[in-house]
Amino acid sequence: MRKEFIITSIILVLALAAIIILYPFLWWLSLVLLPFLILGLFDYFQESDNIRRNYPLFGRVTTFLEKERHVVQESLLLNRTEGKPFNWIQKEIVYKRAANVNKSQPFGTQIPYGEVGREWFVHSTYPAKEVNDDFRVTVGSSNCDKPYSASILNLAGMSYGSISKNATLALNGGAKIAGFAQNTGEGGFTPYHQEYGADIIFQIGTGYFGCRTEEGNFDPEKFNNIAVNEVVKMIEIKISQGAKPGFGAILPAKKNTEEIAKFRHVEKGTEILSPPYHSAFGNDEQMISFVEKLRKLSNGKPIGIKLCIGQKDEVEKMIRGFAEKQNYPDFISIDGAEGGSGAAHMESLHWAGLPIVEAVHFVHSTLTKYKLRDEITLIAAGKIISAFDIYRMLALGADACYSARGMMFALGCVQSLKCNLDTCPTGITTMVPSRVESLVVEDKKTKVANYHKNTIEAFKELLGSMGLENRKGIHKKYIFRRINETETKTYEEIFIKPSKE
Repeated sequence: MRKEFIITSIILVLALAAIIILYPFLWWLSLVLLPFLILGLFDYFQESDNIRRNYPLFGRVTTFLEKERHVVQESLLLNRTEGKPFNWIQKEIVYKRAANVNKSQPFGTQIPYGEVGREWFVHSTYPAKEVNDDFRVTVGSSNCDKPYSASILNLAGMSYGSISKNATLALNGGAKIAGFAQNTGEGGFTPYHQEYGADIIFQIGTGYFGCRTEEGNFDPEKFNNIAVNEVVKMIEIKISQGAKPGFGAILPAKKNTEEIAKFRHVEKGTEILSPPYHSAFGNDEQMISFVEKLRKLSNGKPIGIKLCIGQKDEVEKMIRGFAEKQNYPDFISIDGAEGGSGAAHMESLHWAGLPIVEAVHFVHSTLTKYKLRDEITLIAAGKIISAFDIYRMLALGADACYSARGMMFALGCVQSLKCNLDTCPTGITTMVPSRVESLVVEDKKTKVANYHKNTIEAFKELLGSMGLENRKGIHKKYIFRRINETETKTYEEIFIKPSKE
């Protein structure tokens, strides 16, 4: 092909020269053909891409399809159940609820019941006539002076910088309308988190953005200035994240604008590192002392920790220490290994951490074992999209849920997987001004609120169909999973009940 390309190129140049000499009015053909010839010659002589070198010009089609493979698959090739990490059925649930349009489906499910791993809930012959529940949970242990009443579905941490200004504003506006809390993520506390007055969960990561010294350590005074703000209702210490537990995080330099640098208290235009460990504490005793310190600095607001479960013996040791000292956080947020991220280390993204279902059951059982279950609120995060997802988490022991990617779909996310490249086509995870402006805050804040409202309403209807009048009746026995071709088991049989649940 390489030899043929050179011969073709020579013939093309000679033919083009002859045509222009004989027919001068066709000079414009050179403007059409020469750019392709130049690209082909560039491909011929470059050394980094074997396909383009062997198949000049035509190899660019392969390169394009490789780069846009996921987009092409999502748009043209995959059926409704094949998309990853979310299939079209899951996305459509959010899109329809966010748009507040016809939320029904025709013709039966496309998710086969015979597939191993398939799950479903069982309804009652006599559905409840009325479901009376406010679908809120009080967060705050006996050590907390200012408990907070949270929705059972809240926005998981997404930092300004990871997501755009307009995305942050729309989420804040939607949270205010629907009455749920917005987690800031670890990127600091910005005016965009205060614009509409939504309840805020201020997250502190290993970089201490928004409350850090010039050296990158925790700054008590800066933290106090944020924590006492009226809209800040809870404080969350991020120990690890589901998509990258035990690994650090990086915000690319091109996404670190002057404004982001100001809110994070870093130098603009530099690559921002969140290390994999905290400098403020390095063991359980130091961590709980840090929790106490934040509780005092925030004037008694709920303080919690967020982590992806890794080595179980470490987590049990931590919870046992809470019980022995009778000193503990007010809530624990569990991020499943299937959680998302704008950018993650490849090994951690695919293979690190405990999945959310096993993780929630383990932490709930361990808190029960050490008689702390009534003291510590448990929040679950990891691919929470539908009312059924919420029920599964609550049945396993969670008190409330977080959703990040579900809320992103409500903003218009199309799962293009461009979050780490600053080229998001929907204006959600990019700092490019023209793309950010394409996200209309007034429209999207309503869609976010609609998604939350309709999902909670769907959860209410789900409980009613099971004959439950409120959340107190939620139980693992109502969820089934197919184990193999001929056998199914309930969650109660799979996830063994702790001795004092």
